[in-house]
Amino acid sequence: MKIGCCSVNFRQYSLDEAMGWISEGGFQYIELEANLHWCNHADPRRDDPVKMKEKAKRFGLKISSLGSHRELITDEEVNYDAVADIQNAIRWARAADIPIVVTGEGRKPKEMTVDEALSNIQKRLERIVPIAEECGVFLCFEPHGSISLAPGGLEKILSLVPSPWLGVNFDTANPRRGNFMHPTSRGLEWMLGEGLPQSDEVALLTPVAKRVKNVHFKDVVGKDAVSLGHGQVNLKGCLRVLHESGFEGVLSWQTEGFQSAEETRAWMKESREFMMRAIEELEG
Repeated sequence: MKIGCCSVNFRQYSLDEAMGWISEGGFQYIELEANLHWCNHADPRRDDPVKMKEKAKRFGLKISSLGSHRELITDEEVNYDAVADIQNAIRWARAADIPIVVTGEGRKPKEMTVDEALSNIQKRLERIVPIAEECGVFLCFEPHGSISLAPGGLEKILSLVPSPWLGVNFDTANPRRGNFMHPTSRGLEWMLGEGLPQSDEVALLTPVAKRVKNVHFKDVVGKDAVSLGHGQVNLKGCLRVLHESGFEGVLSWQTEGFQSAEETRAWMKESREFMMRAIEELEG
């Protein structure tokens, strides 16, 4: 397993600042965020992909994945074409030599049934997955929505359009929260209100572990992100399942980026040390 850091941890700062701090922190891999006004460190509609790859290289970094969360259940709260945006992100990722694009399905309206939501997701994936196959870029679903956060939800989504290029970006903290944060026209919101019932992260991971291509390695107390090892998430249990499944990808340390650069850098040091120790204990 490899260790990395998400640029969203420094979303209040420029990409150059984020890359500099992540590189100085001893990381070799960075996950870039391309999530509109939430964290727009990368903009596939505007940025040159080759120049982005070269920028990362100057900081001694490789881009492990690209976050491109859009609403795939409904167009509620959306003023963009989600399918076109993700298709473009995948093509951009190929040009930037990024192997993974991360997304999620979003929030299901109360009046919509799960079957209706799955039908909507399927129709959109039928237009997106062929682009991932053509580009050789994995499209990875995160537990980041009304369906994927429920037990069995990720399996249902993966079965909609069978493809080896449709995988999982597992977030270790969202199942415990039973919720996820996303920008809307009203600002940043916990998208599922009071949230779904809390799920056990190891139980949610186990059935899909062999489909995991990337991990958001996150720890929380309640809803609040903390330094790895200081929260309630069974991180070592998740690592054990990933190891047993043969996972060799990147563990990307992630928060929501609410802290100052100084505090985040302190957490980053602690979290990197936690990951290195945990992997060493696991792999011997």
